[in-house]
Amino acid sequence: MIYVLFFNLTLLAFRIFYVLYYPIDLSPEEAQYWDWSRNLDLSYYSKPPMVAYMNFLSSKLLGNSELAVRITPILLSFLLSIFTYLFVKKIFDKKVALIASTLPQLTIGYAINSLLMTTDAPFIFFWSLSVMCLYLAFEKNRASLWLLTGVLAGLAFLSKYPAVFLLPISLAYMTLYRRDLLKSPNPYLSLLPAFFLSLPVLIWNYLHNFVSFKHVSTLATKSQELFGLSNTLEFLGGQMLLLSLIPFFVLLYAWVRSLKDRRLIFFTFYSLPVFFFFLVLSLHKRVEANWSGFSYFSGFVLTSYFLSRSILLLPSYLISLILFIFLHFTPLLDMVGLGRLLPPERDPTKFLVGWRELGKRVSRLYTGNELVFSPQYQVTAELAFYTKGNPRTYCINLGRRMNQYDLWKGGMKAYMGKDAIFVSVSPAEEKVLKAFDGIIWEEHYRVFWRGKEVGSFYIYKLRNYKGLEESLPMGY
Repeated sequence: MIYVLFFNLTLLAFRIFYVLYYPIDLSPEEAQYWDWSRNLDLSYYSKPPMVAYMNFLSSKLLGNSELAVRITPILLSFLLSIFTYLFVKKIFDKKVALIASTLPQLTIGYAINSLLMTTDAPFIFFWSLSVMCLYLAFEKNRASLWLLTGVLAGLAFLSKYPAVFLLPISLAYMTLYRRDLLKSPNPYLSLLPAFFLSLPVLIWNYLHNFVSFKHVSTLATKSQELFGLSNTLEFLGGQMLLLSLIPFFVLLYAWVRSLKDRRLIFFTFYSLPVFFFFLVLSLHKRVEANWSGFSYFSGFVLTSYFLSRSILLLPSYLISLILFIFLHFTPLLDMVGLGRLLPPERDPTKFLVGWRELGKRVSRLYTGNELVFSPQYQVTAELAFYTKGNPRTYCINLGRRMNQYDLWKGGMKAYMGKDAIFVSVSPAEEKVLKAFDGIIWEEHYRVFWRGKEVGSFYIYKLRNYKGLEESLPMGY
């Protein structure tokens, strides 16, 4: 246990110092979820409310800062590692527990979700605790364990909608391996807290024309094709990177071998079906690599079990550590002559730079009275966070799909006759310019990362807002 504590405390300290001193800013998604926390609600357009609630608490404690936003995933990752060690040690042994509570922290998928405050951070935490509790509930069939499982499952649902996978997977597992539990009242107790915790999201969606379900449905069916092998290959490549190569192939082996072991098959049930679902979906549309990432808690328990008996254990740590270092410090690739492997224009870190400077440039123009707005929700959210005073910012619709800002309509009329600051990734459209009496200031701000231009913004200060007729949302 002492090694696990030392390892994870070291990572916790590293992540805090990384957030404080490494020159990266909040991602657009992080900024958006922080902005949600200033408008607490039962749920939100694209996601349930947990990420907003956690941001609200951390911001109240630490103020509006990058550390306040990112301290939550840092702490949740630390706690999950400790819980994982205790859980796996109880089922297997100390060596498997040591691997399961340290190796995942070095993989790309866990590293990202241990640092960025997206919905995946709380979701992975509560999903993993739900799976641990389910294992114990299946073994002991105590009412208290089933009730706790329901609470954790409800919290997972409040974090992200794929928590619904827990129900069909659990029913399938009971049908095949614990049919006796279907006749017991205890498992059904878990549905009560899960339902009541999920009820606010359902109520919110009922009051808002079920926009969340329409959004999720759009994501699942958007750009569908009959058969797209390129998307599947991209998905598989993404999974290899998320698991840092060797653990991915060990997991494939573990899924096959576990079919002969009742103790291992449980962890296959809570990882393989999710992977297979998104693999099949990738045949018809583009699937983001992180969509299946939550299932790898169970996958890493299996992987750790087989790696504990394999010569691949040390190479798994070494390769994961190397990828971990390059993930956090991508400029090192240029320094060692490997920049072509991940050029700046494909470096995911490029989405984390330029926002603070953009906020500074806007702050020079902002006196506290101007309307601040953009047609992109990403820019709108970043301006809210990085502009001095954290003003309310607005996302106008010039022809795009709906987002959360469309549900916060109203407020722009209060700026009639006042000046405004408009920021976009492209030059201002004529429709926007006609809503004002003229341009006071304009600037084209270019963002550079690793010596290359990776983005740019057009900044305008406009005189005398006269009103702007927006377009209707072009879908969900």
